[in-house]
Amino acid sequence: MKTSVSIEGLNELRIALRRLPEELQKNELAKAVRKGAQTTQADAVARAPFLMKPDPRRKSGLLKSAIKATAGRRNGNVGSAFVYVRMLAKSQISKFKKAMAKAGKRVKGAANPDDPFYWRFVEFGTSKMAAKPFLRPAFEHTKMQAAERIKEALREGVERQAAKVAGRKFK
Repeated sequence: MKTSVSIEGLNELRIALRRLPEELQKNELAKAVRKGAQTTQADAVARAPFLMKPDPRRKSGLLKSAIKATAGRRNGNVGSAFVYVRMLAKSQISKFKKAMAKAGKRVKGAANPDDPFYWRFVEFGTSKMAAKPFLRPAFEHTKMQAAERIKEALREGVERQAAKVAGRKFK
């Protein structure tokens, strides 16, 4: 599911950003969108369900700790941020399976208590389980706060970088 937020009224910031070197533009924009994503991440962590009954195949709090926020690029767009559930790498799953095989147990990767693969079942539900969404509601609840945080971080970043550039030129 793709959803995006547009921030309008940033003409002054855009003009100021254009005055900065390209690398600084990208760095400040990435920092700003990451701060906005962290707002949504915090809300998603608060909304993620907690393991109620002990289960040897799951660690309590794993889903909450796997929710991450980062800045990145999508289709060449530098100003993108992502809030996602960090999955285990294939190498980590293989390592788990090999360790279990050495112990004489033949298990599937899903038995790994460190793998939050099940997040999508929680978020979207299954035929046997109702959905308990936490990512979508977090985005809907925080999108305006995140946009404001991005604007503020951009403003601060541009001012900070402009002061650095001005200080270098006149010393």
